[in-house]
Amino acid sequence: MKEIKFRANEPLLADSLLDNLSRVFEERYLSPGPWVARFEEKWANVCNASYAVGTSSGTAALHLALLACDIGPGDEVIVPAMTCPDTLNAVLFAGAQPVIVDIENQRFGIDPNSIDEAVTPATKAIIPVHMYGCPTDSEVYDIAERRGLKVVEDCAEAHGADVDGKLVGTIGDVGCFSFRGDKLIGIGTGGMVVTDDEHICDRVNYLIGLASPSGFDRYASTEIGYSYEMSNVHAAIGVAQVDVLDDTIRAKREVAAYYDALLPDTVVRKPIQFAGHVYWRYVVLLNPGQPRDVHEKLLALGIETLPPFVPMYRLPMYNCNRPYADFTVSEDVYERLLCLPASPYLRQSEVEYIVDSLLSVL
Repeated sequence: MKEIKFRANEPLLADSLLDNLSRVFEERYLSPGPWVARFEEKWANVCNASYAVGTSSGTAALHLALLACDIGPGDEVIVPAMTCPDTLNAVLFAGAQPVIVDIENQRFGIDPNSIDEAVTPATKAIIPVHMYGCPTDSEVYDIAERRGLKVVEDCAEAHGADVDGKLVGTIGDVGCFSFRGDKLIGIGTGGMVVTDDEHICDRVNYLIGLASPSGFDRYASTEIGYSYEMSNVHAAIGVAQVDVLDDTIRAKREVAAYYDALLPDTVVRKPIQFAGHVYWRYVVLLNPGQPRDVHEKLLALGIETLPPFVPMYRLPMYNCNRPYADFTVSEDVYERLLCLPASPYLRQSEVEYIVDSLLSVL
């Protein structure tokens, strides 16, 4: 296999990371502990949110958030057709039914025009996914408010993105983040729930362990709980990594600007420039059917690219949609989208090499 010169994605690493880990090991406290509380406080401050609860993963954060919003059996939750399967899995874990709707072709998030037709008396929530670092169309929140629906934001790909100055994760009722290693803040694995709603925070904290009182009665569970706590080790990494978020976003936007300047509009469709975009990935649209072939050819040159998410309605475990659904945009994007390397370490000369290589294989 050809050695990879340019990874599709990788996180900046904070200078204090190793020091924090050393302190954790010196304290000999690897389970959930004081570093988790420090990370929660630090992330709540970053998001300007009242509460933050660390979790073992972004999927766990979504599952707990849905449960805390009283989503369960008999309820429906509107989700976008193109997202990570974990978004839909969390809905199913909660016992609810995902209802898949089409995306729009600029931000690649939920198409606001598809929501009203999907709403039924059983609809309780919407999960807008901020795809590839680009905030979802704000009209989604307006529709949710008008319809009386909960909004559970999936912010796994958009740490630090904002809509009119308000950070994603704090626009809806509750926001869910992933800190998997390739995210804008990578800690190996982990997640976070943020909210301004005290009830939601209390329910997440109650369910995240054994669903029991604290102290001597910690094992006296009153309902089904979940082993979704974040470890002290991952939290210590998170406390360090928060400090490089601004530098990561700055570097990602710089890399995106290099691509924007170098890629000809006649060959690819570049990302639409929206305010608040943090460019977790730099995505382009090629001619239909090209991405698979281009992916293989660039990999042979040592350039790692990433494919699009497979539309959820194509996956057999989510065969749950109504016959009216129209997925025209999702089908088009799936056949054309490719993620180019977007490491914050990329220099202009390296982006030039990647662009020249892309043009040579098209």
